[in-house]
Formats: sequence, C-alpha cells, structure tokens
Amino acid sequence: MSRVKGVLAAVALAAGLAALTGCVETAGTSVTTDHLTGNTLVLEDSTRLRDQIQVLRVNYDEVNGLKRVHVTLQSTKHRRLRMHYRISWFDANGMEIDPSTKTYRGLIIEGRDSMTVTGLANSPAGVTSKLRVRDLEAAD
Repeated sequence: MSRVKGVLAAVALAAGLAALTGCVETAGTSVTTDHLTGNTLVLEDSTRLRDQIQVLRVNYDEVNGLKRVHVTLQSTKHRRLRMHYRISWFDANGMEIDPSTKTYRGLIIEGRDSMTVTGLANSPAGVTSKLRVRDLEAAD
C-alpha cells in the first residue's frame, strides 16, 4: 500500500512540475523591418523584457545585392543581461527563407550599455527581417 502511495506522489509531483513549466513566459521582443518600404514595427510581448531592454535604432542597407539590418538594443538595468536573439528573413510573400539555418545566439549586454546586432539575408529574395529577442531563462 505504501508503494502505491509513493508512486502516486511521484506522479502528482511530475504533473505539478509539468504544469509549472508550461507557465514560463517565452515571448520576447520582436523588431520587424520591411526593407522595401522602410517600415519598422517593434512588438514587446514580454513584460519582463520590456523593463530590461529597449530598441534604440534600426538601420538597414544592402551589401552585394543582399539586405542587411542593424538593430541597436540598450539595457535599462544596471546589471548584465543575458539573452538570446535570432534574425529571420522573409520573402515578398511573407515566407521565411531557410528557417533551419537561423538558430538563436547568445547576447550579453552590460548594465546601461547598448549593443548592435546585425543580420544579413542569405538570399536576394529576402525583403523583410525579423529580430526576436528572448530572455535566456525562457529559452531553456
């Protein structure tokens, strides 16, 4: 009988931990730039990240027929911030270009400092870029 109680307790603990894991906020900040029109949209979907970083500047240019974007982020905290970021590229129809090659990269911003991340399209068809920044804890 005590063995059954032990198994039930383990199942209940596992279910509780699974439920708590599902509550982690994985949203972040995204910066979408249309390189044809010059429009930039900043979405801050994470209340935690909104209080830690801000988007200062978005610049874009072209190198050898490929679009390039530069996004400057600034820390609003006095401590070091550890995050992940990813820059994706989309064609004129809104389809992501080669999504399997773009993984999240580590980003460290010192307190009250700014950093510029740069992304280069891997195809001349890329006309829209999207930077996604997420909290390091949410990424795990």
